Amino acid sequence: MEERTETDVLVVGAGPIGMTAAALLADYGLNVVLAEKEATTSDSPRAISVTDETLRVMAEIGVLDKLVPEMLMDTGARYFGRRGQLMAEVRPGRPRLGQPGKSQFDQPVMESLLLDAVRRRPGIDLRFESEVLSLTDHGSSVEALILRGGAVQRVRSKWVLACDGGRSPIRTRLGIALEGSTQAQQWIVVDIANSQVQTEKFAEFHCNGTRPVVQVPGAKGRRRYEFMLLPGERAEEVTTPEFIAGLVAPYESVEPENIRRAAVYVAHQRIAAEYRRGRVILAGDAAHLMPPFAGQALNAGVRDAANLAWKIAAQVNGAPEALLDTYAAERRPHTADMVRLSHLIGQVVMATNPLAAAARDKLLAASSLVPPLNRWITQMRFLKQPHYTSGCLVPPSRDTSKPAAELVGRALTQPSVRTDDGAESGLDAVLGLGWSRLRFLGADRIEVAPAGADYAHRRTMHVMDTEGAFREVPPGTGLLVRPDRYVAAVFEAGGEAAVLAELAALVPELGRVGSTAAPNL
Repeated sequence: MEERTETDVLVVGAGPIGMTAAALLADYGLNVVLAEKEATTSDSPRAISVTDETLRVMAEIGVLDKLVPEMLMDTGARYFGRRGQLMAEVRPGRPRLGQPGKSQFDQPVMESLLLDAVRRRPGIDLRFESEVLSLTDHGSSVEALILRGGAVQRVRSKWVLACDGGRSPIRTRLGIALEGSTQAQQWIVVDIANSQVQTEKFAEFHCNGTRPVVQVPGAKGRRRYEFMLLPGERAEEVTTPEFIAGLVAPYESVEPENIRRAAVYVAHQRIAAEYRRGRVILAGDAAHLMPPFAGQALNAGVRDAANLAWKIAAQVNGAPEALLDTYAAERRPHTADMVRLSHLIGQVVMATNPLAAAARDKLLAASSLVPPLNRWITQMRFLKQPHYTSGCLVPPSRDTSKPAAELVGRALTQPSVRTDDGAESGLDAVLGLGWSRLRFLGADRIEVAPAGADYAHRRTMHVMDTEGAFREVPPGTGLLVRPDRYVAAVFEAGGEAAVLAELAALVPELGRVGSTAAPNL
């Protein structure tokens, strides 16, 4: 007999983005089927850089404590010119979200921890060796035929989230085009274990003009090397242990058993023309592909998952489908920025034309003479953080103070806070699940309350911002914070009801209570 399942969401692909999305969806109370074609998660070290926002999500899922010991935290990068001279040393500025702006991790370790997190959640039905054969969108639900163990299973879900990678079969079946281009230059990527190189918290970009090289350190002796593939070289030749040993020789010796991965890749800079078709939504590499030079691909996918999970949960519980349209409106512009940035950094690193390489070296050297430009480069300010200007938010009024207005559409800063009973934590731990309202009381005091009927059981708390992160925000100002920790609105005294009413058009739960203030318990 054919097996039939009904669920809230079918997530296709149990990579880091699919598992992150599944865990978040389950935490919002939804039932999830997570289908993966392979027999288990990948043991290939692909992505290696994470941002503070990704680590914030990992903390929310409950895997950060075990991930941190396997990471090299708070890293930067050094760029060397064609003569080997240091051109620039860059690293993110002061941490704003409670974690370092950039760190190095090991993807197999992350996937193993996410897999444990998925298995701990009873709302997730995890199915390995399960290939999605077809999807039929019925308007209010989607029916999937899944091949598993030689038998066809039928899964009906309210939504399908395709996290099935850059070659996404689901995107292809839907006929959604990828807009952009493919980089002609190929690279050899080598991951090794037991590296003999002394670990420093800097990736190295050797822009030598002949065969550019990238080195990225990791924790516990892990290290990545990337080498430009030269004309006439073939993938099957350059990935042999002997050839790899020769490439790595200027930096260290490597034995065949310590080569974890050797592959040739082509960098793409492409974005799906549509992020959603009916009740099927694309996320991660299924929605966008970018060169690796800015280390943003996995991070963009985690942002996708965090942006989507609460919106899908809200729609399943009665919000209009228009809320799901804000996903592309918010995420696509920033992803396009990251694709362009990744391509630009690649052009800087890959320059082999002598005139272009010389001009690049002179420009970077001259940047030290212009302090604003130097800070823009050395503090990695070119790595723009998401700033939503449309979507599920209320633009600030002209009368709003600049420090408060600048918070809207951005990820909420996460300082350390202390409760009245002396307990200290990051602000996220106080916010909890769902929508929140923050009111700044002055003298670094913040009132934190639930916003919306679905989480009205949470108690109002008062905390001390021990870092003074919001000190410039005028007392009496309030914020509405979304479940993904982005600020949806700012309001002054007496203005809360108006912004709640405006947001309630997309999130009805915000309109089901008169005031978000709750009694202290």
